[in-house]
Amino acid sequence: MPPIPTYQFYIPSLHDETALACRIYSFPDLYFGGSEENEATGEKQWTPRGAVVAHPYTTLGGSYDDHVVLAVVEELLKLGFTVGTFNFRGAGKSKGSCSWSGKAELQDYISFVGFFMYYLTNVFPPIPQSEYFDNHYFDDQYALAPVISGTPTARPPAHLILAGYSYGALLTRYLPIVPVLLARFSKVLKSSTEAQIRLRASALADVTRIDILNSPLKGVRRTRREHRARQPPISSSSNDTDHAALAKARSADQKKQLMQLLQKPFVRKEKRDTWLDEPLGMPAEEEDFTARVDVPTPKTHYLLISMLVGTVASFLTGFRKLSNADMSLLDKKFTQNQSLLVHGLKDMLSSPAKVIDWFQAIRGYDNGVCAHNASDEGGHFWREPGAMEMLRAEIRLWTTHCIGGGAMIAMEEEGEEELSPYNVN
Repeated sequence: MPPIPTYQFYIPSLHDETALACRIYSFPDLYFGGSEENEATGEKQWTPRGAVVAHPYTTLGGSYDDHVVLAVVEELLKLGFTVGTFNFRGAGKSKGSCSWSGKAELQDYISFVGFFMYYLTNVFPPIPQSEYFDNHYFDDQYALAPVISGTPTARPPAHLILAGYSYGALLTRYLPIVPVLLARFSKVLKSSTEAQIRLRASALADVTRIDILNSPLKGVRRTRREHRARQPPISSSSNDTDHAALAKARSADQKKQLMQLLQKPFVRKEKRDTWLDEPLGMPAEEEDFTARVDVPTPKTHYLLISMLVGTVASFLTGFRKLSNADMSLLDKKFTQNQSLLVHGLKDMLSSPAKVIDWFQAIRGYDNGVCAHNASDEGGHFWREPGAMEMLRAEIRLWTTHCIGGGAMIAMEEEGEEELSPYNVN
């Protein structure tokens, strides 16, 4: 049975404000993440984990309901990630149609990654951990934060996996590095699409925080501060039960209003502001911009499954360049961050030999931390006997080695780390 999305909603594309259908899958109790050692203090601290998965080519039936995409989502959920998926334009419930060049789809991808990181940061702000989780404890099975003691210290940066399957992996190649991508959203015109994406990320984060406060969290002891924040003003005519019920009703109403906003495709009511509307040489005023909000740069990882290369890739992008940037510079992100390339040797859509040649070429840039695994039995669609099981196992092993066991999966065999093919540190 495929995983069930926690939230379904729309965001506008940066390309032309086409409405993109999106999903967020979150860890069962909404406290997703894992514990990690703080480099400054040596203490174990909790840090969020997020992943974005891009689907295959729209015109050939690709969507976020693809069986490989859902398998990746399921495996990452077990490892404590919150996972985001989206439909490129023309796929599923997304509006518009395939661009045949890939440039619009690349902007769709950038739109969702920007949304996702602002969402994740708004749900769990980068404040000192002892302030946010003071006096909390978590069951070991969730692999979350232990009781915090000592001087407050900043939480380690979030982990982010950018994953793509087939056409989605091809577009992942063309993504700018994450700091450059996020800089586009930091300070923007209030009338811009970027501002609307940030607004929707903040709204969904509010919904998530409401769900966290109203959920029966297993093994969690709330702080007094959290408890007070959930209660309405005390009146002499109400008892404690009434207060809790009223607070829950109020938050439920707020959640309903926010989700109604998010589940409607964005339609601009007024003409979009452009530089053509301003007299030449007339810059925008400071009051026209949003407040600057910088998202802390996450520890980024890349997962490429059955990536398209060669003639097929060129055909699906209209034999055009998707970016003016030097491809060797774009590909360096795979060797400068923990990355995994997985493909099947029976792939009839994308030449395994060309995939291996590409991998060897990027490894030659600086012989970094990009790993490669080829399945003898796997084809492009991973429907061969045993192929999907192999793919799932590779994702678990690589993610566990790079990031840690997380929520529900742990490497139980002694000596597994020594035998892992991903020992690249």
